[in-house]
Amino acid sequence: MENKNFYSKVLLFGEYGIISNSNALSIPFKEFYGFLKKSTILNQEQKDSNDKLIELYHYISDNNIINAVIDIQSLKNDLELGLHFESSIPVASGVGSSGALVASIFHRYLRTDIKDLSLEEIKHLLSIIESKFHGQSSGLDPLVSFYNKSIFLSNKKIKLIDDIDYRNCKIYIIDSKINASTKEMIQIFNNKMKDKNFSNFFNTVFINKTNVCIDNLLNNSSSFQNSIKELSEITFKNFQEMIPSQIKEKWEYGLKTNSYFMKLCGSGGGGFFTVFDFESQVCSGFIDFKSFQI
Repeated sequence: MENKNFYSKVLLFGEYGIISNSNALSIPFKEFYGFLKKSTILNQEQKDSNDKLIELYHYISDNNIINAVIDIQSLKNDLELGLHFESSIPVASGVGSSGALVASIFHRYLRTDIKDLSLEEIKHLLSIIESKFHGQSSGLDPLVSFYNKSIFLSNKKIKLIDDIDYRNCKIYIIDSKINASTKEMIQIFNNKMKDKNFSNFFNTVFINKTNVCIDNLLNNSSSFQNSIKELSEITFKNFQEMIPSQIKEKWEYGLKTNSYFMKLCGSGGGGFFTVFDFESQVCSGFIDFKSFQI
């Protein structure tokens, strides 16, 4: 079996908004990766992975849309031979562990010619598969991992991007050391959206600020620093449930000093958080946290 690596991702912009048709920008992050492997002798971690894939196999088998394009018999045969996903991607951390797994299955067992599928169709199929893990998936995470390219999503149209120039700042992800459930965070968000005031704020102000940040970053605009500060401010004010207490102090300090600005990295609640560093503060200001530069 080809041990093709599928990398983690960082959703720079678009958390939650992607469900409500905002723009989104997600990038592959090669610090972490996983690949499919078969082995007749499995340790406990590999056995757990095999069990997880067996559950996914049953889910795919019961879905007429997915089992029409996935070779479920070959998947079943390989599972009996000890198929599992070897991965260094942190689980429940917002960097796409399930997305990489789904991308690897899609790549290995797709029986339809990929050339016959549009990017939008591939994203839709991936979203259905990943929904097994999250309850609701946009399909963007596994799409980034599948192509190993940055993806800009706008008006439901997908654009693959080769390179992004981060000339105005350094970008890091900071590990909060807290596991977070994407499904639980989405449930909290959905409950918040039942409030008319929050729903109005989110669908107008939040999505607009997100889209402006993406445009400014991709166009190397001098306004990017101001736009990311504004997004950081409104996120901190309106998404308190998604920000752990030990992160809040750091978040507020960045806003107060204008040296760096934080945002959610995915659904929040724990896992990683994104820091846009304009004055090289991360190395000294986050010494209690493990950080990775993008």
